[in-house]
Amino acid sequence: GACMGAGLEVAIGCDIRIASDNARFAMPEVLFDIPSVIEAALLPRLIGWGRTAWMLYRGDAIDAVTALDWGLVESVVSLDELDAAVAETVQTILANGPTGVRVQKALMRQWERSGLDDGVMAGIDALAQSYRDGEPGARVSAFRNKK
Repeated sequence: GACMGAGLEVAIGCDIRIASDNARFAMPEVLFDIPSVIEAALLPRLIGWGRTAWMLYRGDAIDAVTALDWGLVESVVSLDELDAAVAETVQTILANGPTGVRVQKALMRQWERSGLDDGVMAGIDALAQSYRDGEPGARVSAFRNKK
């Protein structure tokens, strides 16, 4: 289906995007003589400046395959498979360590706001803190015992 304007801005704000193969994506605000704002500012980080300009200046839609190629979505599935693909993604994430997922998300947000050196140091600090908290050790032991 259609994912346009404010709907696309909501999707842009999500960590992971899965689209049906019939999806179309657009930022049509320019057609109404208004600029795209707020979450549209995240577009260049996802798809680059040139592709962002393409979407924002033209206002027309791109299809799901193009969105996947551009990095706007992480996966494209048939409409019939969409709910199952979303459920599988959610279950996979939920099966991981909750602290690790929470810290990883926070770290990714920090990477967005910092330079490379600061981002690397933040990652090292987060890794050290996770081992101090003990959850990784328990999960690594459980993984080894499954073999």
